Amino acid sequence: MNAAASAATPDCAESSRAALYIAHDIPGPKVKKAISMPEQLAADIDARIGRGEFSAFMAKAAQHWLALMKTGEIVDEYERQHGPISEERLEQARRRWRDA
Repeated sequence: MNAAASAATPDCAESSRAALYIAHDIPGPKVKKAISMPEQLAADIDARIGRGEFSAFMAKAAQHWLALMKTGEIVDEYERQHGPISEERLEQARRRWRDA
């Protein structure tokens, strides 16, 4: 881990989202992919997690993004079948989320 990442990585007593990405690798066979991204974005990621953890971070980020996409698909399907979700139902869902 580089010095910047080491300084930015929390100790065991402190929880952070970056630490969660580093701690959990997705099991199973791997495939190597090349990606392009803005240089500053890559530097920001490296500063928080370290270059040795980049692939695990990107895999978890992709997994998270796919979950968000699937959630959107569920909402779209619901609205196709039942019409738009009312503001009242949205507020009810927000209250349940806060109380959970």
